[in-house]
This record gives sequence, structure tokens and C-alpha cells, in this order.
Amino acid sequence: MKIPFLLPVAALTLIASCGNEPTEPAPAVSEVQGEEQATAQDTSVSQCADEGDVLELSGICEGRAINFIDEPVIDEELEFYNDMTGETCAWEVMEIPFATDILLYQGVVCGENKASLEFSAGAQAAHIYLASSPYGPDMGDLDTPIVKVFSVNPDDVFANIQFRAREAMEDKDAAEECTVVQAGIPGWPTGALVVDDPAEADAHDPNDGPRAACGPYGLNQDETNFWLIRDGFSWFFQLGQEPIGIAPGSFTLLTEDENGDWGRM
Repeated sequence: MKIPFLLPVAALTLIASCGNEPTEPAPAVSEVQGEEQATAQDTSVSQCADEGDVLELSGICEGRAINFIDEPVIDEELEFYNDMTGETCAWEVMEIPFATDILLYQGVVCGENKASLEFSAGAQAAHIYLASSPYGPDMGDLDTPIVKVFSVNPDDVFANIQFRAREAMEDKDAAEECTVVQAGIPGWPTGALVVDDPAEADAHDPNDGPRAACGPYGLNQDETNFWLIRDGFSWFFQLGQEPIGIAPGSFTLLTEDENGDWGRM
């Protein structure tokens, strides 16, 4: 639910004066609208004080929204973005609609460019795309999702991840050996998971280079691909080989209560 930013323009009523006193002319519509825009902006500023702008969808101040995120990032990888763009970059809290909820996340902003996301619902999975990039205005990708979101079986939270990975594999015999394991990769979000063949993993010599296993939803040591179980969903991240300006550990769903306030699920 978007929160209107502009107040409605008041109806103008011309009131005749008594006696011979001159009638004050009614202000022009543009003047009234300008005053009300300024009032709305002043309200936004006073509501948040020094805690940043009001987020458009949730109505939460940026500085307060960070408190909803369990794994916020502050300065990770910013030097990389600074060097790549020639700008002084920063992490900012952002939000997008997520069905009837709101997805809160952190993205990198470099000058006029920022990493922003777009949500798309689907029959079996929802997709999240990189709509814009901190590297430039035309470097988003609305063709390939960076996140696929599936349901979770509350009785066995790993079951749907294992099912999706095995289902996508052509070699069904090999698929039976694939299971969900902790990723254990420094820099990845807490609880990151991969689908792997434990026997292959034990037999692998690291000197042989990166390894892949268990199909498109499985282990891929050449890229940043992993699963997270969070906020009632299974999230499959496929972030490629280079940082894209999104902090996956910051992904947090907000839901609206009966009073119209937004908070953690």
C-alpha cells in the first residue's frame, strides 16, 4: 500500500466581504498546491528528524528501518564500488512491494545510480530482478532474476529446497545423492545453504579448482549462489561473480497490522 505524499488540494471558496471592505483574492491553485507540498515535506522531515527520509511504501524513517534488519551492512565492499564508479558510494535502506507485504533491503548508491530491485509474482516461484545498478543507468537486468522465492514446508524447512534442486536435474540417479548442507562461506549471510553431493565433496581435491554439483539450484563454486530460509520462504540467490550492490543478508519482509503499521512478520 503506497502512502500518499501530496495532500489533496483544498476547494477554493470565494467569500464576499461586508460593507465596502475589499475582498481578498483567493490564492491561485498552484499557490495552494505549492503550500501543501511544502507542508507534506515539512511533516516528512519533522517525523524523521535526523533519521533520513520516510520510505514511501512503509512510511518508516530510513534510520529506523535499519533496526528491522538482522544482518545490516555498513561499509562492506564500498571501496570496490568507489573504485569502479569514481563516486563516493553508500549503503541505503530500500523497499519494494512483495505481494501484499514489503521487502526491505540494503542497496548501494553511487552518485545518481543505485542498486534497486523489482518483484514479479509467479505460479511456482516469485522472481526478483536487478532493476537498476550502481554502476550505471543502463546496467540493470530485467531478464534474469537474481533471486527466486519458493515456499517452505514448516515441518521440514529443507524439504522444498532439496525437492527443487533434484527436480531441476536431468540425471535423476545423481539427484538422489544431493542434499542440503550449510554453505560455511565467509561473507555470505548467516544460515546460507547449498545443495551438494557429500560424497563428491569429500573426494574433491581443492587443487582441481572450483566445483559444481546438483544442477542449477545446487553448488556452484564459480558464482555466488546459495539458499536462505527466511520469513517463511526459501530464497535462492544467484548473484554471479561480481558484487551487484545488493546485501542479501539484509532481506527482510514487513507485514501490515490491523492499524496500518508495518513490522516484522
